[in-house]
Amino acid sequence: MNYLKKIRILIIEDEGLIAEHLKIILLADGFINLRIANDKERALIALLEFKPELVLLDIRMKSPFDGIEIAELLNKEYRTPFIFITAHSDPIILGKALSVKPSAYISKPFNNADVCAAINIAISNFPNQKYETLIVKDGYTQLILNINDILFIKSDKNYIDIYCDKEKHSIRNSLDWILKNIPENHFMQIHRSYIININKINKVSSSTVQIREHNIPISRNLISLLKQRIMNV
Repeated sequence: MNYLKKIRILIIEDEGLIAEHLKIILLADGFINLRIANDKERALIALLEFKPELVLLDIRMKSPFDGIEIAELLNKEYRTPFIFITAHSDPIILGKALSVKPSAYISKPFNNADVCAAINIAISNFPNQKYETLIVKDGYTQLILNINDILFIKSDKNYIDIYCDKEKHSIRNSLDWILKNIPENHFMQIHRSYIININKINKVSSSTVQIREHNIPISRNLISLLKQRIMNV
């Protein structure tokens, strides 16, 4: 499956029928990781728990500017692309909407073609945009790591150690979460406790992968697959 079809999409829309209609359209187009939030409060929770990679966002919910406030949060805190859903022609609201730089618009009433076209516009830059950085929390500090700087990731019980070119970061999270937030064409899990950056490999042996001075264990049944992945990078 095209990895773009697996991106997590959050629909923030307070009209239940419209939200469900959008979900049906997305499912029919092959997207599988979808969630709906029907108000601002549920949307904020979903942003933290679901960690969407694209948001379909109604400009106006209970408050005329609810959607715009969420958009500002997406830009500042999450750096997540979003598509505005709108039925408004109010110049003040539209002017404010333009200022937060949505990836695209869907105008109500909409049809399947409009929705799919808007989403295609929004994700057209995903390979270059989504995976340039990885945002993690180290204690109370939010870190923005350059994907290209990551050498490998090691799981250590409830924590993961992210080894980068010049430093190591330990964060409370899982390898499953990491796999959802890094480009699958450049990273591979080669052991139950390790994910490696294929571009950083120095040598592959019968039991280990060498990256810089680190010798990382590899499951024997994955050696052939890794070699094939290296040739295709």
